[in-house]
Amino acid sequence: MKIDFPYKGYEAFEPVEIPDENLMGVFEPRALGEGEDSEAVVKRGFANPIGALRLREVAGKGDRVLILIDDYTRGTPVPKILPHVVEELKAAGVDEGKITLLTAQGSHRRMTDDELKTKLGPFFGRFPVHQHNWRDSARLHRFGALSDGAPVTANKLLAENDLVMGIVSIAPHRIKGFSGGSKIAFPGVAGPEMQSKVQWEGAQRMSETVMGVAENPMRFQMEEAARIAGLRYVVNVVSDPKKNIVGCFVGDPVASHREGCRLSREVFSAPMPSRAPIVLIDSHPADYDFWQSAKGYYAGVMAVEKGGTLILVAPNPEGVAHNHPNVLKIGYRPYAELKAMVEAGQVDDIVGASVLADNCQIIESHDCVMVSPGITIEEKKRLNIRHAQTVQDALEMALEKQGKKAKVAVLRQGGHILPIIAGESEAAERA
Repeated sequence: MKIDFPYKGYEAFEPVEIPDENLMGVFEPRALGEGEDSEAVVKRGFANPIGALRLREVAGKGDRVLILIDDYTRGTPVPKILPHVVEELKAAGVDEGKITLLTAQGSHRRMTDDELKTKLGPFFGRFPVHQHNWRDSARLHRFGALSDGAPVTANKLLAENDLVMGIVSIAPHRIKGFSGGSKIAFPGVAGPEMQSKVQWEGAQRMSETVMGVAENPMRFQMEEAARIAGLRYVVNVVSDPKKNIVGCFVGDPVASHREGCRLSREVFSAPMPSRAPIVLIDSHPADYDFWQSAKGYYAGVMAVEKGGTLILVAPNPEGVAHNHPNVLKIGYRPYAELKAMVEAGQVDDIVGASVLADNCQIIESHDCVMVSPGITIEEKKRLNIRHAQTVQDALEMALEKQGKKAKVAVLRQGGHILPIIAGESEAAERA
């Protein structure tokens, strides 16, 4: 069977031929949005809030409103959501001049004007837009502390507005179980303390125990922090792989998120009969750099046998992780060694070390291959990942290591997919 990839114009990503006798199957999220118009889905969500009143009843006349939006790495259809937000706020008596937007990029880089134009569509230039910088202490405010004493710092604009709300998407996530909900605030507009705390705690767990699990220790901390910092309202959307909005869950940051996670799991789950010795996975739509495209490894490890080969296919035009240079500076280490370095205070950027730890755990127990024009051979060596010039080369390398008769599972949409192995995932969620 010939397998193609969602990356045009790259010689490395020419379609690959997998012999029928080797192919276990092609697994991908489900397209559910053929039956109902996205606009109708969104309208119904705003008319039926979860765990809260309608936005027009939550906002007060004269309120200053801060709307958190995600960044260029996420596909949330903000231009389809903002008209409904503005309509609700106007119905509450909010003056449009008192609406401000804040990009919630966590530790990602600043967005370009072109990226903002794409993100906001016709709303670009209509409202003031600020971009969060997690390292700019002058722009941070301490709101209090978690029940365990950890400080809660976030962008000070949250303290300067009367109503703080977010617009975000829900998809499976390696550290937080699912994206969406309170994640738009923490880590979205958080300071370094909560960024480091949540990422490092997540790095001490494997994908199977967190990804696709709505309630987990990291999620609970994020929700507690968001409540302390004043996040009051969230618009969560679930979109299918064809970018149809199939669900809109509006209201309380926790209650609306939980409802949305149920649908997200239905959309992005990919049932598989068993693990495969070889998994070939693209990272779409997380394609910008290895920081993002590693999501393909996080999902793929849930589908591959221990000691099996994971082939990641991603362009990565922005390289490894220029926002966290210590990923390459430290490079691959056995997980126990990296953990000891962090606990000894030898690592300044714990967020970067956390993502490195996520990958080190996978790399030390699997054969990892990468097809990526944006990552140099030396960088792959630094990460202990085998280089392949083309996908065909990668497949031949995998078959040589795992055996010529080894089964190959192809996973699409690796940035979002949630592999479900019969009996395994259910047990992990219960645990």
